[in-house]
Amino acid sequence: LAAAAIWGGWALIRLLTELGPDDWAALLPAAGATFLRTAAALALGALWTVPVGLAIGLRPRWAQRAQPLVQIAASIPATALFPVLLLWLLRLPGGLDLAAIGLMLLGTQWYILFNTIAGAQAIPTDLREAAAVYRLTGWRRWRYLLLPGIFPYLITGMITATGGAWNASIVSEYVSFGGQQYATLGLGALIASAANDGDYARLAAATLVMAGVVVTINRLLWRRLYWLAEERYRLG
Repeated sequence: LAAAAIWGGWALIRLLTELGPDDWAALLPAAGATFLRTAAALALGALWTVPVGLAIGLRPRWAQRAQPLVQIAASIPATALFPVLLLWLLRLPGGLDLAAIGLMLLGTQWYILFNTIAGAQAIPTDLREAAAVYRLTGWRRWRYLLLPGIFPYLITGMITATGGAWNASIVSEYVSFGGQQYATLGLGALIASAANDGDYARLAAATLVMAGVVVTINRLLWRRLYWLAEERYRLG
């Protein structure tokens, strides 16, 4: 195993030395563009999944009826709906950029929804009753009961959704449709086009940069939020 790892690392270094400064410089704006799309997909997903997940999770009857429907909807592959998005969005300015965000959203929103439902169901009944006694309504109820109650679950769902969004960028930023190829600026497009062209040096570089960006975000953002969830918003 050690010999295989050494050989693989040496082969990777040899591949990367084939790239020039311009090739490396092109990776930075591509990484930034994909990061913005994943952030947009995550934000759009949270906007509707958090209130809907809370509405379902706080009502047992709704949960029994809605969860099977949500599971059926989540089982539909996002790529199966992508051609429909393309037919509609390619006619608009920045069509593929919007379609890429749409595909990321279709593939990641369910992680946030399922974890929000689980978090809402885990809020103790006595806390709900105390909130009712103290007449916490509107934004105060969200601030002091709902959001702190689901926070650990929400962070778990968003971490999973973020990883799914970065993976979805590979198939959403470089698309063959109707006998034509469409591409937009992004790491996913670089990886897909390099794989299509057999450019293994560029493929390896783009893959390493994507992995580095994801690990950096996990370290700087999600790890700190997970610590906050464990230390401050843990129930019990």
